[in-house]
Amino acid sequence: MDSLGRRQIIVATLCFCLAVPFVMPVSAARLPQQSPSATPPTDPKEEFKFTKVDLDLLEQVNLLDKRFERDGLVLEDDATNAYLNRIGKVLLPRGLNLEHVLWKFRALRDPVPNAFALPNGSIYVSTGLLALMDNESQVASVIAHEMTHVLRRHTYLQNRSNRKKFLTMNIMAAVGAYAPGGVVGAVITIVTAIAPFIVLATMFGYSRDLEREADLKGIDMMIAAEYPPEEMVKTMKVLNMDIEGEEIRYFYNDHPALQERINYLSSYLGARADKVTPQMELNREKNAYFTKTEAIMRHDIQLAMNAARFRSAVHLAQRLVDFHPNSSENVFLLAEAYRNLGPRSPQLSEKELTNSAKKDAAKKRQKRTPEEEERELLATPAGQQNWKAHQQRAEELYLRAANMDNPFSAVHRGLGMLYEKLGRTSDAISEYEKYVELAPAAVDRERIQRRIEALRRT
Repeated sequence: MDSLGRRQIIVATLCFCLAVPFVMPVSAARLPQQSPSATPPTDPKEEFKFTKVDLDLLEQVNLLDKRFERDGLVLEDDATNAYLNRIGKVLLPRGLNLEHVLWKFRALRDPVPNAFALPNGSIYVSTGLLALMDNESQVASVIAHEMTHVLRRHTYLQNRSNRKKFLTMNIMAAVGAYAPGGVVGAVITIVTAIAPFIVLATMFGYSRDLEREADLKGIDMMIAAEYPPEEMVKTMKVLNMDIEGEEIRYFYNDHPALQERINYLSSYLGARADKVTPQMELNREKNAYFTKTEAIMRHDIQLAMNAARFRSAVHLAQRLVDFHPNSSENVFLLAEAYRNLGPRSPQLSEKELTNSAKKDAAKKRQKRTPEEEERELLATPAGQQNWKAHQQRAEELYLRAANMDNPFSAVHRGLGMLYEKLGRTSDAISEYEKYVELAPAAVDRERIQRRIEALRRT
């Protein structure tokens, strides 16, 4: 399966339990032992009695875990997965053992910001979400929300309710009518083949009551683990950053509206007398988080560009440059993002963010490639102006990265591609030659060498 297909598998499944805000890491000094051993704040349903329907679902989600691993969707980075595992263990009440739950906390290679929980205890957080977070507390708020779905057996409860309303054939028909192709369509199709009733949760989310419970119990878990609970509200606001103009609410239309969630969470926090972490501590936490996840963020920026999420790539790369401005690799990634942004506007207009405009955009994405979209935009004055401004900005950033200490070799490849597109053939050849000289073991060396030979012939 190609990378697009793999990405597609994640998105719908990722939508599975997401109603929680996006969040970020806390200071690396926080240890699982610090989690209090008081009464579990989530008050999990230990009295839950498994039926055959529940056990069938459990078997299906165990197969999904294996499918994610088999198709290379799980990020193979021990440090990142260990980091997520540590956060999860900090949040988990001590001494709590649930039947048919084996906790796993892993990152998924997908640029779409998302997180979801399977009822067997597998918690997945996408690289796209990790790249958007500001601190560990925000990441903890996402994980706490998803863990609550598992602790309170929400998936089984929702599944029982759904099975009373739908037949498997109904679901297959709904998927056939809905599946839009592209990322989400492929995911829904695959998940349907393995766990058909999970598609209902994937497409429509949990009930409002279950989502509200996951929000509020998630805050209780954060407080018990000494994470600043107000970061969950901030995560909600990050979740509302519609950089790509996607119909997120279409997939979560059973979830409480964002402002409603912010209101009831703020009210709940106001009723608590718990001490709030000072801003200075959060700033230190943000610095620690970026230091720990810089490599993940770089990886996700490349995934975003591969997925034609060019505005997200610019946004995420700028965050890295702001954090570590003397990194040649970070500046290079920002240059790449601008070069690939091309004739597109850097931000979507208010009109483009309306529900009707998003639906139209989604239909167009199904019918045309990013290259076709680029050609259409270049035929307009606004597209030409954007393209010129972004290529100029990219060149400035490439040159800045090339003149830094320990310059990143791929800067010259980026410059070569930029100059080739601009018709500056001799400059392109020169930059490509510098790249293959500086990176003789690069995996794309032969391809770049062929580009050099082709350009020489012209």
